[in-house]
Amino acid sequence: MALFMTVRLALAAAFFLCGWGFCLAANHTVSAIVDAINEKLPADDQFSYLGWYPGKVFRVHREYRRLYPDGGLLRREGILVRLMFLCLAVAAGLFGFGLLGVALFGGGGMFLAWLVYKKP
Repeated sequence: MALFMTVRLALAAAFFLCGWGFCLAANHTVSAIVDAINEKLPADDQFSYLGWYPGKVFRVHREYRRLYPDGGLLRREGILVRLMFLCLAVAAGLFGFGLLGVALFGGGGMFLAWLVYKKP
């Protein structure tokens, strides 16, 4: 029984760390998106790297789609965010959160990712 708990906690920690790794990769992709947008915008209209809120996220996505209609950075970011939520939901399940909590966290995260990264 102790070996099972040790393996379970090791797997939970591994999924948790993978989730944060995907989060960091998504954050790096956001920086690349802002860099790409700012290259094509005048200095007065450029986006800052600080102060993120939902309205700004949607404006950045809209500008990126307008400036780079065939660009793949938004797709990459969406995939990384979904993988992050998946890994964190699996980790939560392995850490012993209830099925309802894991389903709400994973499903809610996937729903939010769909809302943010869907094409208009």
